[in-house]
Amino acid sequence: MAVKPPIRRTADDHTWESYRDAFFGALPDRERVAFEAWAKTFYRFQLEWLFEPEDFALCNKSRQTGFSHTTGGLGSMWGIAFGETTTLVSVGEREAKEVLEKAKNHAAMLRDFGSKWAEVRGKDSAEEVRFASGGRLIALPQTSAGRSFSGNVFLDEFAYLARPKEVWDGAAAVTLHGYRMRVASTPNGVGNEFHRLATDPVRHSGWAIHEIPIQRAIADGMRVDLDRCWKMAKGDRRLFSQLFECKFLDGQLQYIPTDAIEACKRSDLYTYDGEYYAGLDIGRTNDLTALVIVRLVGEVAYLVALHTCKRTDQAALDELVQYAFLRYNVAKLAVDATGMGAFPAENMQREYGRTRVLPIQFTKQSKEDLVSTMFQFFVSGNVLVPERDESAPDFEPGGAEALTTDVCSVQRIITSAGNIRYDAPHTDDGHADRAWALALALHATGRKPSVKFVDETR
Repeated sequence: MAVKPPIRRTADDHTWESYRDAFFGALPDRERVAFEAWAKTFYRFQLEWLFEPEDFALCNKSRQTGFSHTTGGLGSMWGIAFGETTTLVSVGEREAKEVLEKAKNHAAMLRDFGSKWAEVRGKDSAEEVRFASGGRLIALPQTSAGRSFSGNVFLDEFAYLARPKEVWDGAAAVTLHGYRMRVASTPNGVGNEFHRLATDPVRHSGWAIHEIPIQRAIADGMRVDLDRCWKMAKGDRRLFSQLFECKFLDGQLQYIPTDAIEACKRSDLYTYDGEYYAGLDIGRTNDLTALVIVRLVGEVAYLVALHTCKRTDQAALDELVQYAFLRYNVAKLAVDATGMGAFPAENMQREYGRTRVLPIQFTKQSKEDLVSTMFQFFVSGNVLVPERDESAPDFEPGGAEALTTDVCSVQRIITSAGNIRYDAPHTDDGHADRAWALALALHATGRKPSVKFVDETR
């Protein structure tokens, strides 16, 4: 018979050590002896994660720290000692099976130390291990997301999941009724769900945050081949920092530095001077159509409005254009006139005048001009963007965060032939459509800020 979970954290003085001691104290003698011996096989940084008292915890971790070993141990402990179900969601089937095998190894170790609860019951399964105590560990690839199960949830390498929002939506509800949730990953650039959860105090309010750089693992006694780590990072200091030092770095091909974007954020963008300019990116296939309006005050562009609609909604597109000209009386609107955007752009010129509507064909050269201008606005601090939706007069819900994500996703790509092109990956949320709309709006101002230093290695 399994024990109920021991004392949960109710005050700041409840450390992982006190939780561990309470856990051992709640076990029958035979099981206590087995678990105490088993716990001695972990390093201190692993024990801190293993016996974390909070129901919700996140770990930003280095590679090469034996974390899948700890993950398998955590799922085994919860299943064996508490009789609970834990669903582990991994990047793929291979990763899920690997953690499940480690969990089985932990159960075998506990049996060797004398545990009866750690006996594995039922037929061998590629997705599940059941324990004599009644608990079980289910390991699934991200496509399953654990929707059908109730109990604890562990999201493994969350920064590398292809559709993290879907996985989160499917998994988070599983932890209702007092169960626990763990999220762990090595960083994978900025702007993704793991980065936001780990760095945004509002998002991780109430969460315990762990950070395990490779230096911490070494200090706790783990033997690490640093030469191997540097080879994994290809000798790149920036990549080493992301893989092994828990640093959230711009993607290797990200063009506009995240630091520059963050430096341009303001909590209040209300201004009553200057003229309005707009950019309209017309989506193709499943992409969004995005309208961005800026107010130019001297040499500084204030973002005041952002709205999107589906490409197929012609009525909504017409409303966006009317919105720009009738509500804001924009001096100029730069519009994406590529492909299917040519006909709407021609209609806009006919209705609002050729001097106020600037059709832009997206070519290699024009995209380079647009993106380099946007780069110069950001690194010179001559564009101010909202810190959050309420910071701007007229942003659609979620627009501020989505805009930052889109701008971060614009890449400077060097082809095998040595040519440079600018693009962004397609996602469920579009193709950096808001960033292209912003680039068009800045182009419409006719300004191109001077920059004293441009890092050509980006």
